[in-house]
Amino acid sequence: MPYVPHSPADVRAMLDVLGKSSVDELFAHLPANVRLNRPLDLPDGLTEEEVRRYFRGVAARNHGMGELVSFLGGGVYDSIIPAACDAISSRSEFLTAYTPYQPEVSQGTLQAIYEWQSYICRLTGLDVANASMYDGATALTEAVSVLIASGRRNTVVLPDTLNPRWRRVVTTAMHGMGVKVVDAPVGPDGTTDPAGLAKVLGDDVAAFVLPNPNYLGLVEPVDELCAIARDAGVGVVAAVNPVSLAVLRAPGEYGADLAVGEAQPFGINPGWGGPLLGFLACVDAHKRRIPGRIVGRTTDNRGQQGYVLTLQTREQHIRREKATSNICSNQGLNALRATVYLSMLGAGGLAELGEANLVRCAALRRRVAAVDGVELPFAGPVFNEFVIRLPKPAEAFRAFARRHGVLAGIPLEGFAGCGAGDLLVAVTEKRTAAEIDRFGDLLADFVSGGGQ
Repeated sequence: MPYVPHSPADVRAMLDVLGKSSVDELFAHLPANVRLNRPLDLPDGLTEEEVRRYFRGVAARNHGMGELVSFLGGGVYDSIIPAACDAISSRSEFLTAYTPYQPEVSQGTLQAIYEWQSYICRLTGLDVANASMYDGATALTEAVSVLIASGRRNTVVLPDTLNPRWRRVVTTAMHGMGVKVVDAPVGPDGTTDPAGLAKVLGDDVAAFVLPNPNYLGLVEPVDELCAIARDAGVGVVAAVNPVSLAVLRAPGEYGADLAVGEAQPFGINPGWGGPLLGFLACVDAHKRRIPGRIVGRTTDNRGQQGYVLTLQTREQHIRREKATSNICSNQGLNALRATVYLSMLGAGGLAELGEANLVRCAALRRRVAAVDGVELPFAGPVFNEFVIRLPKPAEAFRAFARRHGVLAGIPLEGFAGCGAGDLLVAVTEKRTAAEIDRFGDLLADFVSGGGQ
């Protein structure tokens, strides 16, 4: 807790400088509904230690992930994080606050970024990856912007099955750029309807976003959808869960121009609200349009291997009007954590990770399907998460499970045709057989009414 030394005289002096008569006048520009229009709920005259004790008690009401069993997904997952990720990324030489512009003193950091880019290229099957980005949503926005900037078309198509939070970020950015956003409808099987997509791919469409798996956890018919986009002359941005690439085909194999995603499952704690780690890769033709930086490997005049910042399409490095983005993110520390994580797993370990997610997902599907009254509305292949349909409101089950220390999932009412009983449930390699059984037992209690 910071030391707050302002006396009434200090406050009066500051208000006088600002030309305000009171603190209320200072904050008068804030909307009334976000202002605390009453005194703080604290006793007067507490000592410093009493205040500390009070706030420690308030903070203790929070429950961390270590105390709860999480079946939450939707883009951020409760995954196993090896201790080495914390140990290596906490070394002082990696705790730099800014980009390593000077290669003569930054070879370690530059090499880590280069390795990260290489991992992303291998995972996505694409030619080039940039350093790192804020998160998956902003990476998607940047990828769409690349396709908009590369042609004279001014419309982007987003499927109904796209992560709704990512959709909001893209839509907001496109609104500012004057780009039109069009929806592609979802079919009865929970994936994008190919016929519906073909109808909205007009001559003005520059980009189609293809989430795989989609927000409902379902694997999309990527070949068919990509072929439709290709026939219409539309670029494709694949939005992928990177863990799924251990068992699903890489975007480069089915013809995507760019691939983006959220790399949080690679050794980064699920801190809702950030920081996260986006990634972006592309075919060679777009390498000069992607935002941020690319680290390259070279040799010096003595033949020694070294690493340098190579392409930087930022407004401070090139003519402002040529910049595709002013994004300055280099989530270097999180990229380092992800690089450590991937280097420890190796290709074999990554494949085992994907298999572990599939096995646990299948186990949970079997368990919930055995509960009377619970349905699985979509029969297609899934990865990491899937939809269950309850005979009662999903919101009520979520509250019921929370009282038993379980984060049950995300209610889907209103999303892609889903109803009040639909719940998105995620399961990762971290969930045990006992936890999966516990989820099934809670579900059975809730549906039968015995747990109410």
